[in-house]
Amino acid sequence: MKHLLKALIILPSVVFSQSPEDILGKAIQYHDPNEKWNTLETTLHFTETRPDGSERKALIYLNNLNGSMKINRNDEEAYEVKGDESFVIKGEYDEARGLRLRNYYLYLWGLPMKLLDEGTPKIEEVEDESIDGEATKVLRVAYEKDTWYFNFDKQTGRMLQYRFYKDEAAGKGELITLEDEIMVNGIKIPQKRSWYTLPEMKYLGTDILSRIE
Repeated sequence: MKHLLKALIILPSVVFSQSPEDILGKAIQYHDPNEKWNTLETTLHFTETRPDGSERKALIYLNNLNGSMKINRNDEEAYEVKGDESFVIKGEYDEARGLRLRNYYLYLWGLPMKLLDEGTPKIEEVEDESIDGEATKVLRVAYEKDTWYFNFDKQTGRMLQYRFYKDEAAGKGELITLEDEIMVNGIKIPQKRSWYTLPEMKYLGTDILSRIE
């Protein structure tokens, strides 16, 4: 009986660590609880501002079910992308730029769900960080050309910011902070993204998901 009582006293103090899969799973549960991302079809309207006061409008038609996207930026360049094929609708750029823009919008605005993509490198948990007094769990993903760090609220799983390094040893990269959320077909997508250089913390601009259709 004494041994049993001792076990009952000790057991509650045991701390169970979370795996990277657990942390990402919690984030997905927060942002896309009904697993709508892979079948999402919507039109997204962006306002992209820069430090000099300039502003660009971007319209993205997205259909994740058939892997297609239409991109129009300021009505100066436009593309249609189907799978890995890109077609220039308007502008002086080539098809490769259409694919780059597809990857840019799809990855950044599809996080954290995009971390579930096949071919994503090993996801690792690193030391916890505090952001404005909020405790966050941090996941690290080392791609071929850059290394990314993602911060998730420790309690809710909400994605709060991410950063990437082109030269991690020198601390050269960019930080993207996230504010507000907009509901897109049941998915909570961060609405406002502000960009800064690392390590200088020079402000680069803000991208806002202004409305959806």
